[in-house]
Amino acid sequence: MDPPSPWKTPNEVMQLHKLKKRKKALQERMRQPSNSIIEESSQTPVDLDFSRILNGDKRKNPFSKSNVEQNKRVKLAATTELDQSNDKTLFALLKLPAKVVEKPPLEVDTEKLATFSNLLQKFTAEHSVETHIVEKKYKHLTIDWALKTKIRLMSAKPFPWTTKLKASEEASGITGFVRCLDTASSSTLDTSPRARFHQTCLYWQHPHLPWLNMFPRSMGKVAATSFMATNEDVKQSLLTEWTESFRSLFQLLRALHCPYFYVCANAFTCVFRAAGLCGAPEPCAYIAPTTRGFRHALRQEDVEFTMPLRSDNKKKLNTSDEERGKNSSFDSCYDTMDEGKADKNCSGDEEDPDEFLSQMGLGTDEIKRINKAQARLSHTVETSVDSAAESLVLVRGADAQALFNFLLNCKSLVSPSGPFGGVPPTLLAPTAFHGGTLQSLKVRENVIHSDSKKYYSIELRGPILPTTVHSLFNVLKTTSCAQFSATFAHHQPTLAFTWAAHKLAEDETSKENEPNNFTKAFNKENLSDCGISDDMLQLFCSSDSSVLKSLDSVKYNSEDNTYSW
Repeated sequence: MDPPSPWKTPNEVMQLHKLKKRKKALQERMRQPSNSIIEESSQTPVDLDFSRILNGDKRKNPFSKSNVEQNKRVKLAATTELDQSNDKTLFALLKLPAKVVEKPPLEVDTEKLATFSNLLQKFTAEHSVETHIVEKKYKHLTIDWALKTKIRLMSAKPFPWTTKLKASEEASGITGFVRCLDTASSSTLDTSPRARFHQTCLYWQHPHLPWLNMFPRSMGKVAATSFMATNEDVKQSLLTEWTESFRSLFQLLRALHCPYFYVCANAFTCVFRAAGLCGAPEPCAYIAPTTRGFRHALRQEDVEFTMPLRSDNKKKLNTSDEERGKNSSFDSCYDTMDEGKADKNCSGDEEDPDEFLSQMGLGTDEIKRINKAQARLSHTVETSVDSAAESLVLVRGADAQALFNFLLNCKSLVSPSGPFGGVPPTLLAPTAFHGGTLQSLKVRENVIHSDSKKYYSIELRGPILPTTVHSLFNVLKTTSCAQFSATFAHHQPTLAFTWAAHKLAEDETSKENEPNNFTKAFNKENLSDCGISDDMLQLFCSSDSSVLKSLDSVKYNSEDNTYSW
């Protein structure tokens, strides 16, 4: 076989030339890669490093949350770059200078998101004006004429009367209360805080029946008839003693030796106040709640009264203009009915309404129908405020004597059956009177733990009079309690007393500039023997309506000697 020739044919030379050309092109391409679609798709290089596997590291989960979010960000970046390249191509075709259009990042207003925190902040901002209460501080304690059933005192420090009373302390407290003495300045009596505290817990009551809770008069669900209701001798004896006690209290009030007293019946509560209290120049009485029948009985006995808490719009009938025109005579009569003058204004020399209607051509049946409709409307309007605060009745001046006579002879005050059958109303007073029994509030001590803090509590139960609250706070101010609070439970029907007293004080203030109005200058001097201390009497005789307010809770701070409620 012949050896290969060293010469190359033209075809072989061309193949070698093409092979070198392809080799150079491939080397050039490797050194300068072109911007092609293949290059764009190869932006994420393939990880060919096997050291991770050799080292025993775990493979990343491609479906994990972090990898999914990373892939989303990569896709978003690629989309943004593609949009920018499209924008450059568009500018080139339009022969405009290239501009890099950068989209601003999407700003999310987190304040407008409907998250729980944002909604809570929005609700708080809307109601911050309504719920924000500015705590005002006062140098004096307000007067509340409503009877209290319970007081709870709270303090971070123990009260100085958390132990049992000594014999001398109990005797000094009773003596100071009965004789209306100020034990803080007395040199012969025990002036310890426990003796003064015991003095503030005392009150006078009639009648006193140990087996019955005489205040408040709650009938309960089961109305068991008392044995006294079936014994006429017992009923008569109780009524006779009650009459003497009631007469004694009213005479003390007229003589200005008793500032006030309460009459607690089954259906209503009445408070009699002496002349001079709250700037009133004459004695007055409040009764709440009342009914249409009770007010009608007062009118029949010629006891004139007003209803200060009743709005004016309720004195008019809720009828059409045509019906008001027909019943105009009734409207004019009803407007004065609350003043206790209905019979006087509706009767007399005026023309008979029935005769006037008959002259107008109306028949007897039509007149009867009008009278029945008028009576029905009258009953509806009169009973609309029964047993409510608006039904409060105010009696002043000489009519207070007429009210006393009415209650003294009113047989309906004593219930014929039930747990209080045959028992007359309860009389409560801060001063002694004929037949009065000396009683004490029930005191209970307790320790309360709240939020890893220790508080000392004292609870007083029973009929708590207005002067009792002030006397109790005066004793607390002189103790070691730097700060304390008190919460009250009211006898609900008596809440209207303070509201009506506030309105009456406003009326008396408007009369101060009237001539010959010198009574207020002697109010305090006239009541100097009523059993109230001078400082307390100065406040109770004030005609300022701002000192009259219902109390739900009170805080005292000894640093600046102020109250807040």
